[in-house]
Amino acid sequence: MSAPAPSALPEAPAAEGSNEENAPVMDAVTPVATPGEGQQVTELAMPEPEPGGAAEPSGDPGAAGAPSVSPTGCVGQAWPTADPTRPGPFQVTADRGIGPQAGIVPDRIFGNVQQRFNIYRPSNLATSGLCHPILIWANGTGDNPEQRPPECIVEPSTNTWCGTYPGLMNQLASHGFVVMASLSTDTAAGNPLPTITGLDWLLEQAEDPSSPYFHHLDTTRIGALGHSQGGASTSIAAADPRISAIAPIHGTRALNGLHGPALFICGGQDTTVPCTRVADTYRTVTDQPAMFFNNLAADHGSWLGMGGSQGPTFFALTAWFRVHLMDDVANRRFFFGEDCALCTDSRVTIERNSLMNQ
Repeated sequence: MSAPAPSALPEAPAAEGSNEENAPVMDAVTPVATPGEGQQVTELAMPEPEPGGAAEPSGDPGAAGAPSVSPTGCVGQAWPTADPTRPGPFQVTADRGIGPQAGIVPDRIFGNVQQRFNIYRPSNLATSGLCHPILIWANGTGDNPEQRPPECIVEPSTNTWCGTYPGLMNQLASHGFVVMASLSTDTAAGNPLPTITGLDWLLEQAEDPSSPYFHHLDTTRIGALGHSQGGASTSIAAADPRISAIAPIHGTRALNGLHGPALFICGGQDTTVPCTRVADTYRTVTDQPAMFFNNLAADHGSWLGMGGSQGPTFFALTAWFRVHLMDDVANRRFFFGEDCALCTDSRVTIERNSLMNQ
């Protein structure tokens, strides 16, 4: 896989109303066809938890721990631990082209067709026995969660990079997250942001008895992440009190509110959004746990092709949201303690604020 070319972080244009006359037809629910490079969505043996960690899982992902009840009515078992350096135990399904229209028009790829969402989720959402946390995903400029020909394709020979994130979508959904992924290609534009519009809709679905998401989501555990302009979008969305953990990737914006832990990721070879800019935003966080993560060999897009789930950015994101949205205590070892696993990983450099030592 060739590394996607860097995309700039332009000033977000003002939101406009859609002039689309006909809403897009909802795609049928189909399995994700092609995992990203390095990704294989398979049944896996879970690692042993560390002392004091989550209960040891059985072969059934929902079999560990005592039942818990979400305030919105989802009843599920406690989450077992899982190895973030491997794909998770769930087969993945994509619900494509669903939800509300959201994002500015004209869209830089899809013109006057206002975009909707893809949701990447465990295939057995209804029978897993678990309450699945929500992640909202924001694309980089001109990008999408997966290719959507003919407008949105990856073609290195023409420096075209639209649809570069399927590996990450699969990785996160295979670990049990329900990923609400915007199809807008300007995710930091508009008020509300397209990701927030999508989140509002998904939370309504979680309480609608006719919805496949009804009482299968943990609506109290919501994270946000995004790449490049999507990192800026994530930084803006962090002000929403419903979002309890964030991870901007190679892009940030000044924070106007933060309600939980933050992982700020940059690439040591990135000349589009240099690490100094990401570090500057990280260092403003003093009231929530925060970590600055420099993937030393990565440029603006090459982190997507660094070994799939074993690449430092992929498994750091997986572990981060497992810790903060699933109470996966065993995965705290990647971030916490004097000799944290990422602190001693030669592929990255780490900086942590004082609240990460508590």
